[in-house]
Amino acid sequence: MPNKNEVVLETKALEKHFGGIRAVDQIDMKLYKNEILAIVGDNGAGKSTLIKTITGVYRKDGGEIYLEGNKVDIHNTRDAKNLGIETVYQDKGLISVLDAPSNLFLGREKLRNNVLGKLFRFLDVRYMREETKGLLARIGVEIKDLSAPVNFLSGGQQQSVAVGRAVYWSAKILIFDEPTNNLGVKEQAKAINLIRAIRDTHPEVSIIVITHNLYHVFELVDRIMVLRNGQVIGERERDKTTRNEIVSMITGLAA
Repeated sequence: MPNKNEVVLETKALEKHFGGIRAVDQIDMKLYKNEILAIVGDNGAGKSTLIKTITGVYRKDGGEIYLEGNKVDIHNTRDAKNLGIETVYQDKGLISVLDAPSNLFLGREKLRNNVLGKLFRFLDVRYMREETKGLLARIGVEIKDLSAPVNFLSGGQQQSVAVGRAVYWSAKILIFDEPTNNLGVKEQAKAINLIRAIRDTHPEVSIIVITHNLYHVFELVDRIMVLRNGQVIGERERDKTTRNEIVSMITGLAA
């Protein structure tokens, strides 16, 4: 459950401009430890731009970013990853022809701890497979054939591999961009359960979810932040609001 005495991520007066358009306009936000925060808003509200500014896809034009109370400069996505900020995008970011363990360890492959590994850089395939199997089991996911290329897996299983990779490499903040898009009803339910499992099994991880699906928001999150025209319109605790109120905040129309 969220610890409101411990702020993991904070932005102060964060700005991102595209010409004369203020896509992110003086945004103050906080993310607490082990919290699930939804960022919602209509198309063009600034949700994706805000996240891309925090994660180094875009350079901020103003404001400050703090991680665990320390001011940080994020110039690119590598900076964000090094600080423990990981994003799972709709396309999952997986190499389709590689299996789950190869995707999990991509760029950080484990070499055999013997002469074959040291001299010839032979991979420790067994180690990587067992680590992948154990990680997926901890978050409630089973992939029967870990040697299969991920393009043979379901959308939900692919998402599990992408999420598992972020968690395995010590993500402190995990950002989901439309996690239930392009999934069937059963796969959507599995995606929701996966995010819950991450929070429950990894108390050090805090989660941001960007989504249009308010039904899933009310199933999953602790707090909702509403954006409109690049600004924060308001925040609500999930248990102290309704879908109608959130829709009204998104649209600017009376409920």
